[in-house]
Amino acid sequence: MSRRQRAKPPPAPGAKPTAAWQRWWAGKGPIFRFGAGFAGLIALFSAISLLPFWPGFVTGYLRLDTRLASQVLNGLGQQTHNTGDTINSSRFAVTVLRECSANEFIVFLWAGLLAFPTTLRPKIIGLVLGTMGIVFINLVRIVTLFLAGAYCPHVFTTVHEELWPGLFIIATILFVAGWASWAVRKEGPHAST
Repeated sequence: MSRRQRAKPPPAPGAKPTAAWQRWWAGKGPIFRFGAGFAGLIALFSAISLLPFWPGFVTGYLRLDTRLASQVLNGLGQQTHNTGDTINSSRFAVTVLRECSANEFIVFLWAGLLAFPTTLRPKIIGLVLGTMGIVFINLVRIVTLFLAGAYCPHVFTTVHEELWPGLFIIATILFVAGWASWAVRKEGPHAST
């Protein structure tokens, strides 16, 4: 018995030849391509966080978060003031650390949206709305943690270490899933990047 090889159609006149890696990539299933793209983007964003400018960027973001949270708390009658990344009042003080920036959730969101096989416009819409959503949720988190520390200090650790991380994970996954469903409905199942 001999194997029959399928003859490949010749490339269209003027078409550029496809590289071997592009043919290999195209032959993989969509779940593999999404997973590999997602993992690659997580690695890329993690590498960016090691660059020298990153700590200064995060510090600036945390100070902005702290200032906004202090303003919200003052609107709620808490008489707070902020110094750098710390919110103070006569009742309680909370310092917003680098680990509290919600960067890991933004990275997860960006990697999921950028790896998903759809065109650029839905990705941009998802990136903007999702990032704004995570920044808003993080602001709410800081405000509620301050209030928990000021009025129910016995639940502060539970709210900080168990409740909010779980809520962030659920919110990020639900947003990515909802966005992906919207993108597929908007462009059809065969949209490509």
